[in-house]
Amino acid sequence: MDAGLPADRTFRVPQQERGQRRVAQILDAAAEVILAHGVGGATMQLIAERAGASAGSLYHFFPNKDAVLESLGAQYADRARRRNEEAMPFSLVHLEPDALFDRVLRGQMAFLEETPAFGAVQEAVERNCPAIFDALNQAVVGHVGQFLALRYPRMPEPQRLASAMVSVSTVLAIVGLAGRLPPTMREPVIREGKAMLAAHFGAADARFGIGSAASGDLHGQV
Repeated sequence: MDAGLPADRTFRVPQQERGQRRVAQILDAAAEVILAHGVGGATMQLIAERAGASAGSLYHFFPNKDAVLESLGAQYADRARRRNEEAMPFSLVHLEPDALFDRVLRGQMAFLEETPAFGAVQEAVERNCPAIFDALNQAVVGHVGQFLALRYPRMPEPQRLASAMVSVSTVLAIVGLAGRLPPTMREPVIREGKAMLAAHFGAADARFGIGSAASGDLHGQV
């Protein structure tokens, strides 16, 4: 989790279960403090108090607030990546576009609702350590690219890569917009976004056809 972070921001990775639980408690507390006070108002002392830990215990694992934020950002990025892979496993490569993007968009919306501090943490981390969310984007684009290679084996590879990048960026934009809107407007935005993506990939289905053996080959791997 500390790959790519400056040495003075890396946190101590606990080897024992007790230490791992303590780190999880600290990160949960940090998210609560950020929601209550914002990133700027979140201090190490407030995080320690919310976690029910001493300041010394907090500094034992995290040298400063940047390290806490970047660890939380890495955790959130990994959750978002896994949520996307769960929404579009290779075994569902034949799924109709409308149903596929319903799974993707609602999965990401559920992730945002479960992690309300994500937006603030993402903004702070992208300012100071963009590699964390760059890695997330590359991982998601890579997974979507593999999915499209199975679904559209006749689609030229450069087009598949472009389609993967555009669709990932579009999903993130739709979910980000919906997350900023009042609850009453979220459903219409998700519906419109799903219709747009489904129309695009419906046209790709008609043009390239859907691979005939893709899901059977990889079903046991997902």
